[in-house]
Amino acid sequence: MQIAIKTSQKVMQVLSAQLVQHLEILQYSTNELEQFIYDKANENPLLVVTDAAVKRQYEEISQLASYSVKSFSSRYYEPKRNSFNFVEMGLAAKESYERFLLEQVPLHKNLSSMDLKILTFLIQSLDDRLFLDVDVELVADKFQTSILHVEALLDLLQTFEPVGVGARNTKEYLLIQVDRDELAPNLTYQFIQDDLELVAAQAIKQLSKKYKTPIHEVKNTVNYIKNLRPVLSGDKLEAIPYIIPEIEVEKFDEEWLIKLNRGYVPAITIDQHYVEILKNDPNCKTYFQDTMKDALLLIQGIEQRDKTLYEITRLLVKLQEDFFHQGIEAIKPLRLKDVADILGLHVSTISRAVRGKYIKTTHGVYALQTLFTKGVMNSSGKMDSIMYIKKRLKQLIEGEDKQKPLTDQLITKILSGEGIQISRRTVAKYREEMNIMSSFNRAYG
Repeated sequence: MQIAIKTSQKVMQVLSAQLVQHLEILQYSTNELEQFIYDKANENPLLVVTDAAVKRQYEEISQLASYSVKSFSSRYYEPKRNSFNFVEMGLAAKESYERFLLEQVPLHKNLSSMDLKILTFLIQSLDDRLFLDVDVELVADKFQTSILHVEALLDLLQTFEPVGVGARNTKEYLLIQVDRDELAPNLTYQFIQDDLELVAAQAIKQLSKKYKTPIHEVKNTVNYIKNLRPVLSGDKLEAIPYIIPEIEVEKFDEEWLIKLNRGYVPAITIDQHYVEILKNDPNCKTYFQDTMKDALLLIQGIEQRDKTLYEITRLLVKLQEDFFHQGIEAIKPLRLKDVADILGLHVSTISRAVRGKYIKTTHGVYALQTLFTKGVMNSSGKMDSIMYIKKRLKQLIEGEDKQKPLTDQLITKILSGEGIQISRRTVAKYREEMNIMSSFNRAYG
């Protein structure tokens, strides 16, 4: 009986190590995965890494060599107008944060010339942490507009990458992260908003008593907050990695084609020379087994990452087909749990897979998380779909006094009176997604 128990525990530990490695790799963006591969190669002599740029050059040369002279035709020289040209995007070793943020502006439509001026000014007014270093009142005065108008554009800036850009303080920086995470514990927002000091002091019992919540739930919430991204530090002119879409989706005839962008991930092979040396050395038997296992785990983890991303994208193409045809205005309500249930995966796996990932469509480049929208619990305890809330928001704007358009704050209050509890930032986000201008531009634009 004891032998059976020990054997079971050993198997669980092996599976756990493999699972942890795969989940870790799954959550990495292309930039993060590249760094992770190089870190692993420095630790493991069996791993040989070919730089992504060198790999691309080799692939291009091989592709050219595969064509005979007679097989070439003018179509091989025609530029692909819709291709995603990273060179033209200015993918370089060092780029300033301003350019990185400004290149995200065109993804948002219906911005007036005044909006663009204010948004550019806000981007230029960020400090070394990428926090806003100017009062919105001063910005409103400078551009002779309302504070609500400036705050609406600040809300838009706070949806940009990297997460937390445009925050006015540490508390808001953390809240922006929570807003983006569908899996955040229920009390996270309140803990940060009202009791960040107690969270920092890990006053578990005090928080449990105040919120009448079990201690284990409070611990989970506190641990979640502790694991949020730390405040950005360092010189703001330090290079910020460019957005590299992990996935490209395009229509070919009547079929959607899905392509995983592996061109910017280094190639990995196992050094056979070192394998023979370590394998034949009796003193290195354990070391060889450990390094080989680690190398295989890395390769398998990357393959599993690609497979998971492909399966998620294939399902998203089916569930969000209107989005791929028409763009962001046709997005449908979709939860991480919906995708997890269909694919037979844990919701946390889906969350890790879409974190920090981008998808290129015919309408532009979007964060993969954009394709997921959650419902909102109303005062009666039922879940209102995002589609319903957007429809109601549109109705309110269509029925407003054209001389006195409803501000996002007033819309928030009206929806709250109807039992729909959402923030002004969320109202601004939904309005932007529907390509509806701000109240300032609806009155004067």
